[in-house]
Order: sequence, then C-alpha cells, then structure tokens
Amino acid sequence: MADELDDGLLIDEHLVAYSDDENEHTKPKATTSTSHTDKAAEKKRKRREQAKAQRRKKSAAFQEQVEAARTVAMQPADLQADYLSALQRKAFPKLSELELSEMRLAAAAFLETYQFTRERTLDNLSTFVRECVCTDASAFQSASHPWMQAHGTPRILVITGNAQRAADVARALRPLLPSEERPTKRRKGDKPTPKDTPASSGPNVAKLFARHFKVEEQAAWLETQVTPAAVGTPHRIQALLDKDALHIEHLAAIIIDFSWTDAKNRTVLDTPETRDATLSLLSNTSLRAALTRPSAPCQLALY
Repeated sequence: MADELDDGLLIDEHLVAYSDDENEHTKPKATTSTSHTDKAAEKKRKRREQAKAQRRKKSAAFQEQVEAARTVAMQPADLQADYLSALQRKAFPKLSELELSEMRLAAAAFLETYQFTRERTLDNLSTFVRECVCTDASAFQSASHPWMQAHGTPRILVITGNAQRAADVARALRPLLPSEERPTKRRKGDKPTPKDTPASSGPNVAKLFARHFKVEEQAAWLETQVTPAAVGTPHRIQALLDKDALHIEHLAAIIIDFSWTDAKNRTVLDTPETRDATLSLLSNTSLRAALTRPSAPCQLALY
C-alpha cells in the first residue's frame, strides 16, 4: 500500500530541472528590463541637467555682457566710439568697410561723463543734464536763448526705447524748465486741450513717439511750442527730421537712454529693432552735421 502511494507521489526529476532552469532564465530577463529602464531615466536626467546648466551659463554670459555694456557710458570717448562702431558692424553686416567707416563717429563726438558718480536713474537725469551736458545754469531758464524762443528747437534730445519710457523720461526732465512755466499735468476727468491751442505758453518737454499721435499731429504741435528738451523713440524722431518739423541747429547733446532695460533686460542698443533704428538715426545727414559743427558741435552722451 505504501509503495503504491509512493509511486503516485514520484516527481519527474527532468521536469523539476526544466522548471528550475526556466525560473533562472526568466528572472534575469526582468532584471535586465529594469536595468535598461533605469539607464534610460538616468540618461534623460543627465540631459535635463546639462540643458539647465547651458541655460544658466548663457544667462550669466548675457548678464555679464549687459553689465559690461553699461559701463561703457563711464568710459573715455575713444572706447565709447569703439563700442558704437562694433554695434554698427553687427547691425549692418552687409555694409562694406568703406561704408562702415563713413558711419563711424569720431571720439570727439562723444561726451565723457565719468565724473558723474550718481546712479544713472530717472531721478538723477535732470542733475546729469545740469552737471554734464548743459552746465550753463541759465540754459533752460533764460528766455534770451534761441532755443527758449524758437518753436520745435530742442537744446537736448533724448533717444529711448518705447513710448512709455519716453513719457517717464519727459517727466524726469521737467525740473529743468522754469518752475513758474512748467506745463500743468492734466488730471483725470479734465477736458483735453484742443489740438489747435498750445497746452502752455511756456517751454515744454516734447514727447515724440507714435502711440496716440500721428506724425502730422506732432509736426503741427512742434510748430506752436517752445521745446528746449525733447525725448522720443528713434523711429519717430527720424520721421520728424525727415519732415523738417524738428529743428536741431541749436542742439547741444543727444542723450541715449542707456540705463533703461526692457522685460528681457535689453538696452535700447541691445534690442535689434531699436538698435538699428538708433544707429540709422545717428547717420542722419542733419544729425551728422550737428555732431561735426566747426563751432560748438553737438555731442553724444550715454546715460
């Protein structure tokens, strides 16, 4: 009886061996599959880290370039001229060496302002003008000066990046005007000043940009206003010069609003559109003539 039971419980040794072999071969397959997944994930993680590192490196390099460019405003005139020349070469790669050399401004055209040690902000802009640009205390106070009498004839011209910034710069320049004649800011709810009536009998800071104003409207406004200071975008300034609406025979300085940066931390000379427009404006025939006048030439200042 016992033998019969034993016979029924006999296990095929070959079957057991086959089963064990199968398990041994199956387990490594699972391990190998997991290993491949881990390696792929590790490679993906490394790629992400490398991409982040490259982005950080590029961002740091760009920030370094921006900071280095800002220091140009406080460098000697010859270094400022070299900087602008390099920008011209970058902006107009198709121009020949001869054409680029004709565009280049001489070092004598640049105003050295390294003695101005205050932070170059809007709050200090009017002080910068008084101390570095128009040092004559009566420049914006005495009605005897021609630019304080003639219409649309600025003594200083500020080039900036956009309409909002131009409006901010205009407010920062108002302290230069005679205090009793500064234009009164229109309050919310007040009726707008008629286009055919001057907003003020005294001098104004001209705001020259495209937002809300057509070129023809600004040209007509300049014909009725004393504007010893003007600020605008390069495109609109160029358009008004082309229309002979902006008179620069008494222009003492062109100030590039170099301290302002946009949302991407770019200056007016970093953004391709405003950079190219500004460099083209500085090549304008009338502006070049002002910058190379034999007597009391206009100068270019970076702020």
